[in-house]
Amino acid sequence: MRPENLILSAFGPYAGRQEIPFYKLGSKGIYVITGDTGAGKTTLFDAITFALYGEPSGNYRKSDMLQSKYAGEGEETYVDFTFSVGKEVYRVRRNPEYVRKKKRGEGFITQKADAILTLPDGTVVTGARAVTEKCEEILGLRREQFTQIAMLAQGEFQKLLMSSTEEKSRIFRMLFHTKPYQIFQEKIREKASAVKKEYELLDRDIRHYAEEICCPEEMTEEKKRWEEALLSPHAEEWISAAEEIEEKIEGKMKKLDETIRQAEGRAEHSGQKVQKTEQELLAKKGEKKEEEKLLNLLSQEEEKKKVRDKAEEEAKGTEDLKERIVREKEQLEKYKEAAKTEKQLEEKRREESKTAMLLEKKQGEYKIRKQTLEKVRKELSEFPVSEERWKSLAEESQRLEERYGKLIAFREVCRQYQDAVRRLKQEQERYLHIREQSQAVQESCLAMERAFLDGQAGILAEQLSEGEPCPVCGAKVHPKKAKRPLHIPDEKKLKEEKEKLSKIQKKEAEQSRLAGEAKGQQETTGRNLKEQANMLWTQEIKGLQEAYTMMKTEGIRLEEKRKKLKSEEEQLISFRERKKELETQKKRLEETAEKDQEEILFLEKRIAQCTADRKSMEEKLEADRKKLLYSSYEEARQVIAGMEERKEQMEIRLETARADFRTLENEIAACRSAIRVWKEQQEEKGSQESALIRRKEEMELERKKALEEKAVCLKEKDHLLPILRTNKRAVQEIRRLCQKQKKAEESYRIAGSLSDTVNGTLAGKEKIMLETYVQTAYFDRILLRANRRLLVMTDGQYEMTRKRTAADRRSQSGLEINVIDHYNGTERSIHSLSGGESFQASLSLALGLSDEIQAMSGGIRLEAMFVDEGFGTLDDEALEKAVKALVSISRGDKLVGIISHVAALKNRVEKKIVVTKDKTGTSKAEVVIG
Repeated sequence: MRPENLILSAFGPYAGRQEIPFYKLGSKGIYVITGDTGAGKTTLFDAITFALYGEPSGNYRKSDMLQSKYAGEGEETYVDFTFSVGKEVYRVRRNPEYVRKKKRGEGFITQKADAILTLPDGTVVTGARAVTEKCEEILGLRREQFTQIAMLAQGEFQKLLMSSTEEKSRIFRMLFHTKPYQIFQEKIREKASAVKKEYELLDRDIRHYAEEICCPEEMTEEKKRWEEALLSPHAEEWISAAEEIEEKIEGKMKKLDETIRQAEGRAEHSGQKVQKTEQELLAKKGEKKEEEKLLNLLSQEEEKKKVRDKAEEEAKGTEDLKERIVREKEQLEKYKEAAKTEKQLEEKRREESKTAMLLEKKQGEYKIRKQTLEKVRKELSEFPVSEERWKSLAEESQRLEERYGKLIAFREVCRQYQDAVRRLKQEQERYLHIREQSQAVQESCLAMERAFLDGQAGILAEQLSEGEPCPVCGAKVHPKKAKRPLHIPDEKKLKEEKEKLSKIQKKEAEQSRLAGEAKGQQETTGRNLKEQANMLWTQEIKGLQEAYTMMKTEGIRLEEKRKKLKSEEEQLISFRERKKELETQKKRLEETAEKDQEEILFLEKRIAQCTADRKSMEEKLEADRKKLLYSSYEEARQVIAGMEERKEQMEIRLETARADFRTLENEIAACRSAIRVWKEQQEEKGSQESALIRRKEEMELERKKALEEKAVCLKEKDHLLPILRTNKRAVQEIRRLCQKQKKAEESYRIAGSLSDTVNGTLAGKEKIMLETYVQTAYFDRILLRANRRLLVMTDGQYEMTRKRTAADRRSQSGLEINVIDHYNGTERSIHSLSGGESFQASLSLALGLSDEIQAMSGGIRLEAMFVDEGFGTLDDEALEKAVKALVSISRGDKLVGIISHVAALKNRVEKKIVVTKDKTGTSKAEVVIG
């Protein structure tokens, strides 16, 4: 990358527009950027880096600090940088985010950061981020690499010389992409930490399960053995002691099981004896109870027999009652027939009454309909209908609508004429406005063309010498040379102004055409307006206002007439609808009256038939009732029911008496049988009940003692069983966790050793991490390249070497620098160099780093380098050698720029960029050759 041209606007200390033509400095060699302190020398480096990457070259200035505080209101802040890569030329224009005054109105707005990159083929890339990415692609370098290779910023490149291993490692990580080695180190460290943590967690869990193991208080020896085992660091001894406790508890539980089994046997034997004694007592009580019951039953036997005999005697009279019930039931059907005839008679009476009421109602309705029909016929005969008026009204309404439609059409013509007049006025105003602009541009173009021609004559006149012929007129005497104007417009701007004039003249012609069209349209619509008015009215219309007034007046009159015709039309429509309604009503009434007559005749016949049937039924019912004993079917049924109830009660009393006597006899037999059974169940028939009770109590006491002994053993067993289960589970888990702990210990031994190796934490060894070890290979090559220049600058006295051992074993090492003094054969710290010697070493290291990064970046060749300050610390001889070193790298095709206040350096170098600052604080830059 070689700079060709740089334009600054309101950037840093440069208040106005400043252009620095780098192409005048040539394609190789050294040039100096010189000027007062604070004038803006470093700003030129910032501007180039900002244009390419959107950030300045140093780390102390930010992109939002770049707007000039001296800039005038409305002045744009930007950098326009033209550079070449090989034979290809690129141009980038970039502005930072800054606050500027609004172009219109009052107040300020924030101008967002933006960038435009023009490629050699004319393609344009826009957007701050997109332009930065494209520049990185073109140069093959990011900003950090660019500032390390091509632009050595003020105070930045000495940091690498004096920095610690950790600081250099961070720089090399970015430059040489060693981040994967750092990630590998961290992952190995995390793996070792995780395995260690797993081991510690397993150890904690083992101790947790050991704490769960319990030893009963009565096992004193085992408890003492367990407490001693816990003091040992070996878990195997814990397991052995826990197993002894487990064996002792299991032995004790076996003894308890045997005691429980014996107690259960004694309790079962006593329980059987208690059960047998209870059965003996139950049999004696049962026998006694049944004997008492038998005596009670025998006392009731005679009374039950008497009741049975009395009921049998009463039951003999039921035969006569049965015969009478049969005779009465045979007469019940005749009562039903009489009741049915009476019901039919009642229905016939209701039918006769209902039919008479319907006849009376229908006769009333028929009379009302006849009266209504007469009224409708009379209204129809007197109805006023005028079909002639209807026809006349329709014709008049049609003529009115036609005239109204013509007025509406004339109103549209008026609107068109108004629109045409309005458009003509607008187009004429636009034409006059464009005409004024065209005249102003034409005058400006003529003035610029005259100034251009005058400027060319002035330039030509400056080259004339007395006695030499003029290339225009041939004269050798030049008494009045043309003077060169202060401001000469270039040919490009003149061409742009002529193109602007051509465009606005075309616009003027187009607007003239539009105005002509508008005038033609206005005249056409005016003629159409007059023609339409003459067709509507016979008198001559003088103007638009008169025509509009006549149209409005006639429209009001027509609207009133329309309303009147509509009202009359609505009345005729109402008459028509009423007549149609009356005709429909007349037809419906005539049909209904005819149906009413037919229904009246049918009802009269029906009433006569009902009367005859009713009289016949009354005669038959009277004859049937004379043959019956009771007045009704219900009375006869109740008499029969009473007889059946008396018969049923006598039969029930007989059956109940017989059943009671049979039940008593059965109970007496069952009681005697139960007494015999209870006697058979007694083994000790002569034993007393009190003796049996005492025996039962003794057996129950023995059984209770056995059960109490069993309960005591079970309680002790319930106490020991959870302890045994917990201990077994804890021992099992301790064994399992010990196996896992052994595997974790082996894994940690491997992972920990590997982590210590790659992270440089091996005990008694130097603290060199894997990433640092890889970076030393790059660092050795950098030092090799740097020493080629340092040996030249110091006449072979100093050579930089990588420090092989750290100052102490506790800090990281591997990237620190010592210096070898070949004059006395010693090796010492780089910090022992003087200020000038440190600058020489820093510059050599920076140039060596630049060479190495270029070699690592796919052969990228930068055709320019920028160095900011540091030469003031050198004496004349050292300065001469430093310049020689820079000259050596500028040979071939590289341009090196140096910022310096050193007078000897300024005098030695012919090509300069001189930066000056006036009293207002604003700066200017100028390229000076020679």
